[in-house]
Formats: sequence, structure tokens, C-alpha cells
Amino acid sequence: MAYIVFQYDRPTDTQHWNDYNKQVQGWIAQLLRTPAAVSFMAYRTVDGASPNTITMLEFHTMGDAQTAVTSEPMKNVLQELRSVGVTAKVLLVEHSPFTPEPIRG
Repeated sequence: MAYIVFQYDRPTDTQHWNDYNKQVQGWIAQLLRTPAAVSFMAYRTVDGASPNTITMLEFHTMGDAQTAVTSEPMKNVLQELRSVGVTAKVLLVEHSPFTPEPIRG
């Protein structure tokens, strides 16, 4: 599996915060329409660390993720994030070969 990861701080000023909250569900829907996307996860820090938001858009292959990172849905979401004061760092990542098997109970 391969992932496109966004790392960013959510807006803090009232206007951008409100605009961000109104649009976030639509951005998730757009990302899930990215060709070959499998799933989407979002995380936020609880200790004040920055970046305070990390999202992961999953793909079956690194090739799919590499194609998707330059796709129109991706470009649109990044532009719309910038319009509400968010500058996302975009990473392409994959599982490390040193990742252990999940612990089963």
C-alpha cells in the first residue's frame, strides 16, 4: 500500500476556521474520487504539536499514488486549502519493510 499524506495546521482565525469547517467534508469526498484511491484517514494532535492535522489517502500501489498526487482532484483540494489559509506539506509514503505484523489478541 502507498499513501499521500497531508501535514498541516488548521486555521486559527475565525473566518478561515469557519470556512475550513464548512468545506472539509467536500474535500474528503473529492480526495476519495481521486483515481485509484482506496481509503482516507485523518488524525489530529491533542497535545498542541504542529502540524496539528495529518491525513492519509491510501492507494494499492506507489504508481497509483504518484499519478494521483498530480491529479486535478488533488490540485483542487490543495488550492482550496490554501484559500482558507492552510499550507499542506504533501508526502508520498509506503510501508517500511521493517514494519512488524500487527499484534493479534
